[in-house]
Amino acid sequence: MIFLRSALVDSARTLANSTEIHERSIGFNYLVEENVGDARRDEVEAFDTTSDDVREVVQSYFDGSIQGLSRGHPSSTFDESLNEIALLPVTVEPNQKIIRLERIDRLMPKDPALTFDRLSEALARRDTDVLQSFIDLFLTYPGERPSFCAFKSEVDDDLRQADWLKRLIDRMGLYHHYLLDSSQTYSFALMEYTAKDVFDQARAKGMNKPFAIATVLECQDNPAFFPVPRGTSHGFTVDLRERNPRRPSVREILHIRFDYLWRHISRFEQWGGRDLPDLASSRDRHLAMLRNDTGRPDFGNITV
Repeated sequence: MIFLRSALVDSARTLANSTEIHERSIGFNYLVEENVGDARRDEVEAFDTTSDDVREVVQSYFDGSIQGLSRGHPSSTFDESLNEIALLPVTVEPNQKIIRLERIDRLMPKDPALTFDRLSEALARRDTDVLQSFIDLFLTYPGERPSFCAFKSEVDDDLRQADWLKRLIDRMGLYHHYLLDSSQTYSFALMEYTAKDVFDQARAKGMNKPFAIATVLECQDNPAFFPVPRGTSHGFTVDLRERNPRRPSVREILHIRFDYLWRHISRFEQWGGRDLPDLASSRDRHLAMLRNDTGRPDFGNITV
């Protein structure tokens, strides 16, 4: 992403030169991003002219232009005139099953009656009243924040294992779901639906292209996010664990905010313990894979 404001370039380079892996990853991502076009770049730079910190400027853009403050906000992510190079064609197979992992321990307190045990029991019994009450909690979230997700077929083997939750977090690069405190327990809901479900909701909103490649503007400075070269047909998630033999990387997609139905709930699960991955090694492996699989051996070569 080639900023025109020199202060933002300097800010990204300063981060990329950091000895701290999170800052270094964030700075690198800004400097190698190729799927933000000039028009969208110009909009980002004009959105917040009060700060010279690239993270603050992009966060302001995310809050005001990508997510927005209210339901129905026209997210710039899916604006065809602004973000055409990152939008996926309408040829996404409608019957493709999609999964998304939702962390729900910060959502459940909105209805104290919906404990994790009660939700798990409701799913086992197909208690639609309880499950719908849970789904209704998602409607309280403001804005139109896009959703990161993946195709179920690419993690089927992981989903068959007893430790499927941790495997999924690793395979989908969900570093922000790792516990920093070993005394904590996080709760999750695995959601499953189809591309057709997404298309149907998009058409109701008058949108033609509800799927996109995620860019550095949508990732909210997640150090496990990794841009892909322009022209790549989809993103790739960063596998946070080394695997031998190496498994194919999971395709990463982004779609419009999606309103769940109770039938989209696939599983509930909890995870405790602290076992942070080696983020630097994960990113190094991922870059080597990207260069090989996309035929871009120069991708990621930056001068800082």
